[in-house]
This record gives sequence, C-alpha cells and structure tokens, in this order.
Amino acid sequence: MKLLRETIRRLILEGDGMKTSADLPEDVVIAIKQQDEYQAHFYYADAETYEELFVGPLYGSVQIYEPKVELTGNCSGAWMVGGSEAKSGWGPLLYDIAIEWATQNAGGLMSDRGTVSASARKVWQYYQDVRANDDVQVHQLDDLRNTLTDEEKDNCDHTPAGGSYYKYVRNETVPTEPKNPDWQNSPLSKRYTKAPTTMDELGDKLVRL
Repeated sequence: MKLLRETIRRLILEGDGMKTSADLPEDVVIAIKQQDEYQAHFYYADAETYEELFVGPLYGSVQIYEPKVELTGNCSGAWMVGGSEAKSGWGPLLYDIAIEWATQNAGGLMSDRGTVSASARKVWQYYQDVRANDDVQVHQLDDLRNTLTDEEKDNCDHTPAGGSYYKYVRNETVPTEPKNPDWQNSPLSKRYTKAPTTMDELGDKLVRL
C-alpha cells in the first residue's frame, strides 16, 4: 500500500510539474525569516545575497502567522497561511517547509481562515488526498459549535470550508450555522503536521535569517 501511494504521489508530482528539493538550482536557497513571534516568511532567495526572488524562472513565498484566538478559535494551536504566491510548480515545496516549521513551533499549519485561492486549495487537497498518513499527518478541526467534540481547544473558524464562523451580534461574537453541510470533508477544515524531512533534505540550502 505504501509503495502504491508513493507511486501515485510521484505521478501527480510529475504530471502537475510540482518541484522537490532535488530540483532547486545551485544558486537558489530557501530562506526562513521569522519576522516576530507571531509571523514567519518562507521564500526562494539568491544563494549569495539571500535576497528574495520576485521574478524569473523561479520565485515564490509563503507567509504564515498565529491567528487571534478570539476571532478564529484555538484551532489546536495551528498557525495559518496569510499569503502565498509562486512560479508554477514551486509552491508545494515552500508549503512543506512551512508545515514542518509550524509543526516544530506551533500546532501545525492550516489554510487562511478567509479567502483561499484555487491554486492554494489544490495544494491542500493534495495534502489531504495523497500525502495523508504518508509523510503528512492530517488532523480534523472541530467547528465553533462543538459539533465533533466537547473540547474547546480544537474549535476553529471554518469560513473557507463553508463551516461556522464568528459574527458580531450586539457586540458579542456568535458562531454561525454552517453554509456547507459537508464542511468536514474539505481539506480547508484540517490542520497539517509533518516531520522535518524536507528541511533535512535541503541541508545548507535552507537558510534561517
């Protein structure tokens, strides 16, 4: 079964042109810049200057940050993606690094709790459908109405998945009814964790600033 999953994963990577650490050119590194205790930035950079690459055959960045519990719920301590862009095929490698870093420093990583682009949604779908229980662990988050568990720590805003979210009613935050009854099956209703295998593969091609 593991061999079959690995074969499927390889075929998807090749078919979609997704890049791995082995594809990284000699003059490019991946930089991790923790801007403060609440946010971190992952991007492709020049190997000599560590300046971020914005154009050309290779560029990309992923920014993540700690959400405000009073707005999103605790979400089991997961950080969320605040913005991302990348040259076609180069996004998932940065997401791998971001998930690994968020696993080491928080409760893993989840999608933006607001708007998620079609390309980003595709990455999360790939993690859920292909990488789950392989090298990525997928954890279901409860909604703000305790639909799945009685615990509060796993409660989370599920706006992108069509689940409940907080709205203000008479100056109080109230969880809404879900718009999508199938929100639990969305990859955007999960948090993701991962062992630092990609970081290890990169070695000195990974720079912490």
